[in-house]
Amino acid sequence: MTPDDSMLPALALILGGAALAIFMIELFIPTGGVLALLCGSLGIASIIVGFLYSPSFGMILLAVYAIAAPVLIVVGLKFWARSPLGKKMILTAQDGGHTDVAQGRVVALAPIGTRLLALTALRPIGFVDFNGARCDATTETDFVDAGEWVEVTAHREGAVRVRRAKMQNPTA
Repeated sequence: MTPDDSMLPALALILGGAALAIFMIELFIPTGGVLALLCGSLGIASIIVGFLYSPSFGMILLAVYAIAAPVLIVVGLKFWARSPLGKKMILTAQDGGHTDVAQGRVVALAPIGTRLLALTALRPIGFVDFNGARCDATTETDFVDAGEWVEVTAHREGAVRVRRAKMQNPTA
């Protein structure tokens, strides 16, 4: 063992700490995965340096990272969801509606059982008309062509879930 080899464990731990710090920064600064890629690269470099020092130290680092990485991701995402940025990006059930794409206004979701007109083909996702607003819709099973009448069966993820109406005349 040379004097330089004695620095390898410290270097491995510094690289691991840098990976953790960059992971925390990634939660607050959206970079499209650039920082996440750097974080992963530093983690791998830390493991490689650990193996250069000794196989047992490298295996210990590998085991610690294999356990800590999923835990940190889950905890980090839960923490991020409560942050101001996360609250802006995540649609919750408390929102009670969604934004009309064409008008930029918030509309309530159509009640279950309501008949709506398909504005676009639903294959299986498209738009329906609800009180003059364009609403996101998803079909339950088959495709629906534009201009057909559909019936709301459920609300799911800020959109209405629909199926082809049994009778195509909404007044009947």
